[in-house]
Formats: sequence, C-alpha cells, structure tokens
Amino acid sequence: MKENRSISGIYHLLSGKKSIQSVHDAKIFNLEGLYGIYPALTMIDFLDCVQQMVAGGLIKKGKTDNYYDITDRGEQYLKQSDVTSILCYFNGIKYYGRDVTFLERLFLIIQTLSNIQKGNTTFIPVIDRPSITNWTKKFYTTIKGNRRNFTIKLYEELYELLNQLPEKEANIFVDRLSGYKYYGMSVEQLSEKHSLTKHDVILYLTGVTHHLIVKIEQNQERFTVLYSLLRDLEQTKFITNTAKQTYQLLCNHFTVSEIASMRNLKLNTIYDHIVEIVLYDKEFTIDTFVTKQEQAIILQAIHKYNTYKLKIIKDNTTSSISYFQIRLVLARLEELRLEGPHV
Repeated sequence: MKENRSISGIYHLLSGKKSIQSVHDAKIFNLEGLYGIYPALTMIDFLDCVQQMVAGGLIKKGKTDNYYDITDRGEQYLKQSDVTSILCYFNGIKYYGRDVTFLERLFLIIQTLSNIQKGNTTFIPVIDRPSITNWTKKFYTTIKGNRRNFTIKLYEELYELLNQLPEKEANIFVDRLSGYKYYGMSVEQLSEKHSLTKHDVILYLTGVTHHLIVKIEQNQERFTVLYSLLRDLEQTKFITNTAKQTYQLLCNHFTVSEIASMRNLKLNTIYDHIVEIVLYDKEFTIDTFVTKQEQAIILQAIHKYNTYKLKIIKDNTTSSISYFQIRLVLARLEELRLEGPHV
C-alpha cells in the first residue's frame, strides 16, 4: 500500500471488517480479492506475522509508526509467490459471507449422508451453527427420497472439481471432510500433516472454496448438486444493510439531510453510506455531490503527490472541497482516470 495505510488498515481488510474504510481500501488498492479472506485472524497473530517479515528482511519500518515498506528481498519473494495457484483463487468481496456458509453446508451434508447411509442418526454434527443445522435438516427432507442418487452425484461433482486442482490443495480440502465414524482433521492436524502454518491451512481452505464456487456458478447445469447448496446465497449489493436503506431513500429523491433526520443518524454516517453505494453501484453518479471541476482538482492532487491519504489530498486542494468529496473521487478513481481530464 506504499505507506498509504497503516498495518491496522491491512489487518482490517484481510479480516473483513464491515467498515466502509476497509471496503474502500480494497477497491482503491485493487485488493478486492483479498477482502475478508481470513475473518478468524487475530491482531496478535497478525502482528506476529509482521514481526516475522521484519526479521526475515521482507519488510522494514516506514517513516511513521505502524507503517511499513517492502524491501527488495520482499519484492523478490512476491515475484516467486506469484506462481502459487492459491493466490489466484481469492475472490473476497464477491464471496464475502457466502463462502463460509457454502463450506459449512457442504461439510454437514456430507457428514449427514455418510452417517445415514450407515444407519447412524445420532452422530455429533461437525457444524453447530443453528442457521447451518436448520438449513441442512430442511434440505435433507427435499432429497430424502432420492438420497442415493444425490450422494453419488455429489461425490462425482466434487471428484471432478477437486481433480482439477494441484494434489496438495485437493488433499487439504478432502482431509477436512467428515464421514461415518470419522471426523475431518482440525486446522492444527492439517498444519502438521502438510507442513504448513495454521494461517496457510486456513487460506488454502478459503482459496479452494472460492475456486469451487467460481466453477460451480459458471457451470450450474453440470454441477447441479453442488449448486443446490449455493442457489439461495445471493451476492449482497452492499456490505452493510444500513447503506442499503440509505440507497433506497436516495432513489426516492430524499436529500442527505432529510435521510439523516428520518433515520436519526449523523450526517457523516449518511456520507459513509453514499461512499459505499458509489463503490458498489457503477450507475450511481457522484456529480451531484462533487462537480466535474472539483473532481479534476482532487485527481490532480492525487497524481501530483502520489497519495491516497485523505489529509494530504485535502491540504492540497481548495478549502471548499470536503473529505467526503475526496472519498467519492477515490471510490471512482479507476473510472475517472479512464475518462481523462475534466477541465
């Protein structure tokens, strides 16, 4: 991020913090694929990884506290890592939330089918989230009459998809599955078996899950059984539900002040919602809030000082330009650059 964000900003992006700032960062730094790929990552573990990278000479402390620069050695390491297929699988923004639900449904339905086929109905479910267990019970009633064919087709579809992956990736995924009188390996067990850190194991599982979802959605008619576990998991338009409510009111031509009053929210909160809307709705115009001339002034400051830091941009534009307007331009930066100069 070239010292445009502190390591805290990077942590929030990877762990998928539901804030407009984290989503915004994913967009402007072209890191949407990495957003939310590691929700279970703790700040303690993250900081430990940072210190390991410093000790290994991959990154170095920047000019300001909590800011870091990549070293030449780190750049070389990244180039070598580009050939790692798992890095190409991540689709964090698109599959945020859906990936975990799909994976847990798959784990539980496989365990359920395996046990029932052996006549065991008293097994301990590997997933105990009520939303998953309730869904699985309801789903099972729909396939109960065709259970054998469903099971065979599920096996065939998974085998075909996993067979397309490198052996290591497929094995890590399969080792996690539970069946009759058998429970899938824990992250720690997988880590030991495959000589990986626990972080690598979790990211491998996430990456493979994203890869499976892509293939399933692209070939719904071919992978009908696996798609049935995904069908009702529509991609949400916004990260936060509250932004969706603001969006609906804006579409009904209410002003920002009116919406703030109606929803009993601060004006800045509504501004946050609008930035989120701009990030997700390509048709939503920012011209109402920031003129073409103001957009050009902001773009010029971004280019001249090679920064995405709001304060630096604000200090180098006209006093009438607000932080809100700068954030809107940053949210549309890629599109505005393609359009060319406005003045």
